[in-house]
Amino acid sequence: MKKHILSGCLLAAGIGLSQLTALTVTAETSSTVLEMTDPFASQNAIDEALLLEAQNGYSFEEPSVILNPYGNSPLTAVVVFHTDEKTGGTITVKGKSPENDIAGTFEAAQDHVIPVYGLYSGDTTQVELTLEDGTSNTLEITTEDLNLNFGEFTVDMIDDSSYDYGQLTICCSLGGKLYAVDAAGDIRWYFTGAGTLGVHLLENGHLMAPSTFVVRQTYYRSGLLEFDLSGKIYREYAIPGGMHHDFQELPSGNLLVAGDSPDLQYVEDYVVEIDRNTGDVVWELDVKDLLDREDGVSVSLEEDGSEDLDWFHNNGVWYDEKNDLVLLSARHKDAIVAIDKSDKSLAWILGDPDGWENTDSSLFFTPIGDDFEWQYAQHQVTMLENGDICMFDNGSYKVKDPDDENRVSGADVYSRAVVYRINTDDMTIEQVYEYGKERGAQWYSDWVSGVESLDGTKENLWITAGSHLYSEEEDSHDYGPTDMMTPGLTKTTHIDQVVNGTLAFELTISGDTFASLTYRSLRIPFYSGNGSLDLTVSPKLLGTLGETLQTDTEVSLENAKPLAFDGFTFTLDPLKLSLKGLYETNSPVDALHPGYLVLKGNTDCRVYTLTQNAAAGEELTNVSVSGWTSLVGLPENSYEIYLVLDETAYDTGYRMEL
Repeated sequence: MKKHILSGCLLAAGIGLSQLTALTVTAETSSTVLEMTDPFASQNAIDEALLLEAQNGYSFEEPSVILNPYGNSPLTAVVVFHTDEKTGGTITVKGKSPENDIAGTFEAAQDHVIPVYGLYSGDTTQVELTLEDGTSNTLEITTEDLNLNFGEFTVDMIDDSSYDYGQLTICCSLGGKLYAVDAAGDIRWYFTGAGTLGVHLLENGHLMAPSTFVVRQTYYRSGLLEFDLSGKIYREYAIPGGMHHDFQELPSGNLLVAGDSPDLQYVEDYVVEIDRNTGDVVWELDVKDLLDREDGVSVSLEEDGSEDLDWFHNNGVWYDEKNDLVLLSARHKDAIVAIDKSDKSLAWILGDPDGWENTDSSLFFTPIGDDFEWQYAQHQVTMLENGDICMFDNGSYKVKDPDDENRVSGADVYSRAVVYRINTDDMTIEQVYEYGKERGAQWYSDWVSGVESLDGTKENLWITAGSHLYSEEEDSHDYGPTDMMTPGLTKTTHIDQVVNGTLAFELTISGDTFASLTYRSLRIPFYSGNGSLDLTVSPKLLGTLGETLQTDTEVSLENAKPLAFDGFTFTLDPLKLSLKGLYETNSPVDALHPGYLVLKGNTDCRVYTLTQNAAAGEELTNVSVSGWTSLVGLPENSYEIYLVLDETAYDTGYRMEL
C-alpha cells in the first residue's frame, strides 16, 4: 500500500541503506487496525466462570477445588460448594506445625466460593472447613513444585512472646516477585502480577503494589494495582510520570505517591496525590521548585552509579496529618525533607547540614543529647504515634560529598534503624533509639531496606536489612548497589523483630542469587475479615499516563520496508500503545544506532525513542526492543505505525484508530 509521506518525517542524516538482516517481502500489504485490548477481559471471564461453578451444586463433602484461579498466585485456590441453608464457617490451612496454621472465617451463603491462602509449593496441604453447625471436612490440596530460588531461609525465634503467628511476612524481592513466609521460614504465598518496590496493606484489607508496566528503565512503573491474595485485581491507577519506591494511603483514602516528572526527564523528585475514586491527580509537587539540585549532595549519588536526573532519589513518603506535612526520604541528599502540603513550602530538613550552601540554614536542626549520629543514604521514613521520626539509616560512607578523607569503609561500616525526636520550636534534634550498629559490618545494608513499628512505638520494630553483600575471598562486607550483580558475592537479607531494643526474631535469607535481596518486608494477616475475594466486583482502570515526550529527531519514511522480523508484538490498550521485539543487525554493539517509534497521521508525525538492549551473537548483534507512547496528547484519531531500527525505516503494517 502506497504511503503518504509527511514533511515532518523527512529529514534525518544517515537514514539510508539497511544494515539489518531481514526477510524480503515484495507483496503489497494493507495496514491492520490494532484492536483495543481490555486489560481485565481475562479476569472478568474467570469471575464469571467461578460464579457459574458455584451454581453447579457441589456438595460440602465433595467440593470443587480450583488451584491458582487467576493464574498469578499459585499457592492459592478456591473451594466451591453448595449448602441447603445459608451458613458460614471457618477455614484452617494447616501448617507443618500447629503454630503455622492459617485460619479465617467465611460468611453465610448457600453458594460458596471460599479462597484458600497458604498452600505449600510442591506438597500436599491439608485444608479444614467447618460449618457453623460443626460439620467438618478436611481436604488435601496438592500443588506443583514452583522451583522457587530465593536462597536459604533460616529462622531464629529468640522470644515469641511478641511474635504474632497469625500474620505472615511478605517479602518484596529484588528479583521482582512477592512472596510470603510463615514463622518456620516456609513460603506460603507467591505472586507474579505486580512490582515489588512499594507494597502496602490497605485499610480495606487489599494489597497495593506497583503495576507491571515499566515506563522507564529499570523500575519506574506506570502506576499502582489494588488486588487481593487470590490475585484478583480491583483497581489499577495510571499516574502521569508513573511511580516508584513508595506510596501512602492517606486518612481520606487518597494515595500519596512517590513519582517522577510527568515527562520522565527527571526521576524520583515528584510527588502526587491521587483521588482514590477517580484516579485524578489532585495535588502535585516538583521538588526542583524547592531545592537546589547541587546542594547537600550525598556520596551515594556517585557511588550508586546514578545519573544526574536522579538528583534527589526519594525512596519514601509519609504524611504527618497533625502538622499537614509531607515527609520525603531523599537518599541522594542524606536527608528527610518536610514540605508544608498547603502551600508547598519547605518546613524543615532532617540531615547533616554540611554542603547545603544555597539553602536557608534555619531549616536544619541542631543535635542535642548524647550518642547522636546523622543518617546517611537512608530509606523509608515513618512517624511513631508520639511524633518521633523513624527510618532505616543505610549508613553509606557517613559523610557528605566531597569529604573523601573521612569516609567510613571496610570493616567499620554499619547500618541502623534509628528514631529521632525533633523540636521545631527551637529546631533541635535528639536521637532516642538505634538498633543495628552493634551488629557491625555483618548486618550492613548499603541500599534498599526499611523499618516500621508494629505497635506505633519504638518498642516493637520490624526491620528489613535487605542488601547485605559479602565476599569470602576478600573477607569484606563493604559493597553497594553497583556490586549487586557481581558474581561470587553472597547476598543476604536480615528481617528482624526487635522488641524493647532486643532481637526477638530473625529471618535470614541468603544465597548466590540476586533474588535473596529484599527491598522491604511487611506483616499481614492472611484472613483479615475484609478484603477477601469478591467475584461480583468488576475491576476499574483509573487515571491516565502523562503525554509521552517526543524526540526532536526527524526521520524519513520514504523508503520504508515492510517489517518482517519474527517476534514483534504491538499492543493497544486504553492507556497506551506499546511494543516489544527482537532483531539482528550487522552493526557492532557499540555502534548500534538509536531506534524510534514513529506515528504518522494525516497532518501530524510523532517520533519517540525506543529502548534497545544489544548483545553480540556468533555472527550478528542481537537487539531486544521495547517502547511505548501514551494516548494522551495525540491530536489525531488515526496513525500509521513505523519503526526505525539501526538507521532503517520499517512499515509495521499496523495503524491505530482512536
